[in-house]
Amino acid sequence: MFAARYVPGEKKLLLTDVPKPKPGPRDVLLKIRAAGICHSDLHVLAGEVPFPNSFTMGHEACGEVVEKGSDVTSEIKTGVLYAVHGPNPCGDCTYCRTGFDNLCNGPGRTFVGLGQDGAYADYLVVPARNIVEVPPGISPEIAAVATDAVLTPYHAIKSLGEVKTNSKVLVIGLGGLGMNGVQVAVALGAKVTATDLKSSALDLAKEFGASEVVNSKEMDNKLKPASFDVVVDFVGRDSTFTQAQTYVRPGGTIVLVGLGSAQVPVLTAPMITYQVRVQGAFWGTHQEMHEIFQLIAEGKIKPQVETAPMKDVNHWLEELEAGRVKSRMALLPS
Repeated sequence: MFAARYVPGEKKLLLTDVPKPKPGPRDVLLKIRAAGICHSDLHVLAGEVPFPNSFTMGHEACGEVVEKGSDVTSEIKTGVLYAVHGPNPCGDCTYCRTGFDNLCNGPGRTFVGLGQDGAYADYLVVPARNIVEVPPGISPEIAAVATDAVLTPYHAIKSLGEVKTNSKVLVIGLGGLGMNGVQVAVALGAKVTATDLKSSALDLAKEFGASEVVNSKEMDNKLKPASFDVVVDFVGRDSTFTQAQTYVRPGGTIVLVGLGSAQVPVLTAPMITYQVRVQGAFWGTHQEMHEIFQLIAEGKIKPQVETAPMKDVNHWLEELEAGRVKSRMALLPS
């Protein structure tokens, strides 16, 4: 079968033919219907997140169950569309048993498509416990990208930022995650201000319910310092994290999602005197996947997705790096 594989030290994925995998007793075999591409892939190919071994990439996955292991229950149905919970939790450790399975520390656990074989392929084997049925009416490409591009901002904003009705939220950066973050915050009843350098992104954020949109270069003139309950930084660079510290209110929360820099500056005096909480955010939980699909099915979140043939994965990774992907990109097997 076709697979696009990471090779240590190479800047492009190897397009090759590999044997079709077989599910173990507790696994399912998915026929991939769509796989999302992500900036995390670029960090891996750039050597910023090194892996010693080769594997098939693709951590945003959606497909149909075509084969089940001997121990998989009848609740999982063949021919039905499922999305994959990319953190790939073990289900047995303390984090998994207490609802924080995105932080699983099970021995040998690796992420789907980031350390172990992922969805840039015709078929994928995953543990049956780590798939979620996709509600009717949601396309494979939307389901695939939602497993990261909606799940991550949902976890950051709802669970970690504790955003609720009338919370004042500042969203910094309107890429694929940030734009979905605007929709998540609006769906939770927040008053959202969105910032970005691109006027087209600001216009779309307004369409999605942002109360105010501001060009990032004009924030000093248009926004009041220390005025937001929650600031979510989807960029993660020195400049944006400094802005986050400028605009969060005393006692407020900054949620850092973006990986734009390996480190960001902390302004200790305002951080201490304002008692600001800085919260890192990583992906999301299995339960939250059910919740985001319900919101998408209800039309409260509408992920923006482009599609392309999976065989062109290297081209679209280059386009992503160059900033020429407008929203999120899902690759479709031939």
